[in-house]
Amino acid sequence: MGLCIGNFPDSILPDDVLTALDEQVPMYGVKFTKGTSAGLRTYGAAGMTWQPSTNTTAGVDDFKNVAPFKVRECCRVWDSTNNKATYYYKDDYSDSDWDTIRKGTHATIKGDIMIEIPKFWYRRPSKYEFIVAPKYKKGFTLAPAFNRPSGIIDQIRIFKYNMGSGFISRSGVAAYTNINMNTIRAGYRAKGLYMLDHSVYYSLMILMLVKYANMDSQATVGYGYSSGNTPYPSGNADNVKGLDGSATSLTANEAVLTLGIENFYGNYWKFIDGMNTYGGYVYITDVEKVSKDPTSTSDLSTYTKLSTTYPTNMTNSVISDISYDSAAPHLMYATATGTSNGCNDTAWSNGSLNLVGVGGCAWYGSSAGLFSFSCDVSVSLVYVNCSSVAVDLS
Repeated sequence: MGLCIGNFPDSILPDDVLTALDEQVPMYGVKFTKGTSAGLRTYGAAGMTWQPSTNTTAGVDDFKNVAPFKVRECCRVWDSTNNKATYYYKDDYSDSDWDTIRKGTHATIKGDIMIEIPKFWYRRPSKYEFIVAPKYKKGFTLAPAFNRPSGIIDQIRIFKYNMGSGFISRSGVAAYTNINMNTIRAGYRAKGLYMLDHSVYYSLMILMLVKYANMDSQATVGYGYSSGNTPYPSGNADNVKGLDGSATSLTANEAVLTLGIENFYGNYWKFIDGMNTYGGYVYITDVEKVSKDPTSTSDLSTYTKLSTTYPTNMTNSVISDISYDSAAPHLMYATATGTSNGCNDTAWSNGSLNLVGVGGCAWYGSSAGLFSFSCDVSVSLVYVNCSSVAVDLS
């Protein structure tokens, strides 16, 4: 063992050592009461305020420059010859230039529009309490979005828009649907990307719950495009003056932004990779380990089977409780139905081997939202109202 004498920069120390030396790591929390939508802001979030934005009014956002809520929009340009991505950030361009980059009409920068989320840690002390921190803190766990079999990553990047034809994220294009997960997965992998998985979706959902301090996303951030027969093309929230909100009003049937991501709920169901259901049980694995959909229950032998069950007979059923499983405390899928637990979202299920979708779609009305959960779609099915977003784990 070596002995260090004299002064040295503490920046070289890992986060857990800094914490042991009593560095004050901030934390931001929210605590809900089951059956009530609005939560109580706790710790560093207690004195912070957030209100949604529109095209004409910037909402109040005390979180936008605070880690880990400080997100960045970027364009990912993929070099298929060298299997390498280059990133260009919105902060470095004028609004007019970035508009052309978003639409794919810029002279030289052509790629996928992404939202970059920084690494963070979380605690879920009880079923309805969530706390996040920007660095390691005793008793906290690294959010699973950043903890991968290939190693810990400092950020993830997620499609800003629903996937368009060519497996792209771009403003002004229709979502690519009528396609199964195996095809989507292959299209993404060819670009060095992965499908949205449970680790990313629910990690971001925890951030959103702390920021918005409300379980009912439609009534708090924006209704979303959830009451129409034809889903919107991407880009309908491009002029919102903030990271969260929608073009005209809280109750309007229009695209919605959450953490800069358009239509995280509503418009199209989002397929979730690395998460399947069968017989009332949820099975999970890391997206890096998935090469194709499981086609039989024997394919689930390499997955982790969770002990917390879900009802197998949900049909647009109001969620009355959510999961709190020690093997996957980030997950919040429906475990009971009846009187709303506060989210006012609904769920669908059966007992077959199924895919998982989240968020609801264009014609689901108030059933859509962050907690909206579907596990009644057979594996490898081509589904008209399901689309996808990709994540970059490099």
